[in-house]
Amino acid sequence: MIDLTKAATVFIGRRGEHYFRHLEFDASNLMDDTYPGAALNAIYKRPDGIAYPVITTYADEVLTWSPSATDTLLIGVGQLEIRVTYGDVVGKSVRILTIVEEALADGIAEPPEPPAQEWLNQVLSALAELDIEEINNMLNLTYNLLNDNYALLNTTHNLLDETHDTLNMRTGILLNHLHPIETASAPDMISRRASITFSGIANGNNVVIGTVTYTFVTALGNPAANNVQVLIQDTLRNTVKTIAKSIRGIEDETNIAYGTGTDPNPICTAYWTSQRFSIGDVTVAPGESLFILERTENATSGITLTSTATAVVNPFTRISYLRYILSGNVSGSGGVNSVRGPLHTVLPISSVVIGGQGGLLYTTAYDCHLLTLCRQSDTSEKELDFYISADEETFTRISRSTPIGSNTSAESLHIHIQMRQARIPAGYGLYVCMGSDGTSSTAYCDLKFSYHLYPSEPATANL
Repeated sequence: MIDLTKAATVFIGRRGEHYFRHLEFDASNLMDDTYPGAALNAIYKRPDGIAYPVITTYADEVLTWSPSATDTLLIGVGQLEIRVTYGDVVGKSVRILTIVEEALADGIAEPPEPPAQEWLNQVLSALAELDIEEINNMLNLTYNLLNDNYALLNTTHNLLDETHDTLNMRTGILLNHLHPIETASAPDMISRRASITFSGIANGNNVVIGTVTYTFVTALGNPAANNVQVLIQDTLRNTVKTIAKSIRGIEDETNIAYGTGTDPNPICTAYWTSQRFSIGDVTVAPGESLFILERTENATSGITLTSTATAVVNPFTRISYLRYILSGNVSGSGGVNSVRGPLHTVLPISSVVIGGQGGLLYTTAYDCHLLTLCRQSDTSEKELDFYISADEETFTRISRSTPIGSNTSAESLHIHIQMRQARIPAGYGLYVCMGSDGTSSTAYCDLKFSYHLYPSEPATANL
């Protein structure tokens, strides 16, 4: 009885044999109670590589196969696989290596003329001198060696399969790492940025960005051209998230109504964040904020940005650095320094897109591989931690205590610090918090972050 749960090598006959041998397979492991009424079939792959189903019988959890002359046509090593099918469900056994050995050709010629007596005597004499026991021992030894070789070939085949899969996976990882889609920096001076932090929104309040007016309403209507209506949500946070989606042109018929020429905003994109961030030297306090990015690169014309809601507006500014205020520092004795400050947004949730803010906003995975210290207010030793989040409620730290510092506080230091890279999934925001051994809670660092963008799926390699 052949166990279908273990790799095995089976002798199925000599070349040209037809229904002579009956091979029995224990199918109890495949035909359990999970799929009652399932069907069994066997697929045979001959030594010449041709695969086809073979005729089998099944009774009392035993599958029987009697190889035909078609199956034993060629000598060598083949494969057999037992499959169980139940509707769309398909299960497979381990692959069984099959052996077909050589035999005499089937053609039968006319018998030769009777040999001369002298020749016959020579043959009989030679046969009498043969040591049958020795020949039998040699044949047994050869058979055992062949069996060992079959087992070794089976093991080698499995190891090669595993190595192939491992190489495919690792090659894909290397290709992704060596060939990212794009490299970018944040902040950058290509496109200007602005912000609005809301503390209250009422029916009829609006936000004007460029030529588009966004009006907060309690019921959606049919807005005119260059107008968008945003439904007020159950919380201030959800309302700010909704207007951020409307500026990016996301379809949401339940909560957003677009007028002509507003889907998306032709001038900028916007993302929600509740964490602290900076617009140049201005630090935006934590709150329900729009993090606004200009679409066009290197534009200089003015952009209207106003709001009648209760909000603080920071106009569009071209900036080259992110300013982190070390507000966690505390003066005084007792070892109270090196306290980490609050989280600070570097890249808002879903803001890392292929091709920049001017293209189609397809989010992608990325990593931060380089940190540049542009300037600092003092020469204290500083450390930086990286966090990621998809909702700004749960934050995951991906890099801890990266040292930052210099013996000068001059402008344009541009000290490059290689980061401990970690892949950040598409749709996640990037955040930092910092601490130092200084005592000033108003000390600051101006930073710039470079990051690689990667495909949404790992590259595959055909080896």
